[in-house]
Amino acid sequence: MKRVLIAFIGVSLLAGLLNLLPVFAQTDETIQRGQNVFKANKCMRCHSIEGEGGRLGPDLTHVGSHRETTWLQTFLKDPRSIIPQGKQPPFKGTDQEREELVTYLSSLQ
Repeated sequence: MKRVLIAFIGVSLLAGLLNLLPVFAQTDETIQRGQNVFKANKCMRCHSIEGEGGRLGPDLTHVGSHRETTWLQTFLKDPRSIIPQGKQPPFKGTDQEREELVTYLSSLQ
């Protein structure tokens, strides 16, 4: 009986982990799309990541480790609501592109 219970728990855990795979794949795809949005909008003209890019804006190498997604969303939508004297223009892309960009930036740990 104990073996059956252990086997059942093992199979249940494995099934649960397998259900998470599409979530991880979707996140990886979203991160890639966000990186593409970052490049297409020429964010590297002002910002740098791992030493590559501009110097006008802050280095974004570890932005995901100290900014929450809600902060990034708000900042990209209306930067001056957070930093009134800042030079960051509002993000002009679609809501989906902004979400993808935030996912990418959040992945930069």
